Amino acid sequence: MTEDHTNPASIAFVGCGNLGMAILSRAIASEVIDPATTVVIERDADRRAQASNLGVRATADAAAARGAQLVVLAVKPQHFLEVAEAIGAISNATCVVSVMAGWTSATIRAALSGGGAIAGGPRVVRAMPNMAAQVGVSMTAITQGAGATSDDVADALRLFSAIGKAVEIREELMDAAVAAVGSAPAYLFLLAEAQIAAAQDMGLSAATARAMAIESLLGAATLLASDGREPAQLRAAVTSAGGTTAAAMRVFDQGGFTVMVAAAMEAARARSAELGK
Repeated sequence: MTEDHTNPASIAFVGCGNLGMAILSRAIASEVIDPATTVVIERDADRRAQASNLGVRATADAAAARGAQLVVLAVKPQHFLEVAEAIGAISNATCVVSVMAGWTSATIRAALSGGGAIAGGPRVVRAMPNMAAQVGVSMTAITQGAGATSDDVADALRLFSAIGKAVEIREELMDAAVAAVGSAPAYLFLLAEAQIAAAQDMGLSAATARAMAIESLLGAATLLASDGREPAQLRAAVTSAGGTTAAAMRVFDQGGFTVMVAAAMEAARARSAELGK
């Protein structure tokens, strides 16, 4: 069944998985966007129902995005070309904010111009938030892409302020931002997994080990955010010569911890670049 698009929404969310839903729900709660003029395009019926509960119109018809002033593109990079074909041509009157890894703003603009059917195509801003959007403490990297204006960037900064903090960077650094921001929560989760497992091996209960890891990581992150000292300075402050922390740090150094982190981030950056090809 074809939707009636005679009265297009002001804002369209194309894709509303975990990240899209976090942005949508928090932007509505912060009154950054009006649910009455927002449409969500999502294939999954359960997610459409969840979006509808927020007061927006929800549909599976990608053509509902046409005519919106702002389109938030929150689909998986692998599905972008299929989604772009389903949406059809979008004019320069629309700003598209993409949270996809890999795809450059120029490629996004070209794909959404209907194969050149519309000269120029939409204005494009790229953004890279992370999973912490679900609890309102994401860091988002934003770049002014093809055809976009400073006003478009300002609008994007306002939108992503609903899920945490944001910083503007050059587009050529967006793949690096994927490694430094988008994938970053997984690094911490991996550390927490390892700490919990090791604590249990030492005899602590699963519940106690989990609580210790969570509160220790949360406390350290809070201190880092508020203290003003650099990470190396804080590490030195807790590492007494000949003490227990120094013994742990020696093991990390011997295992090449910093080299491994750099290699992991480079792998994430390289994969992001691949996804846009």
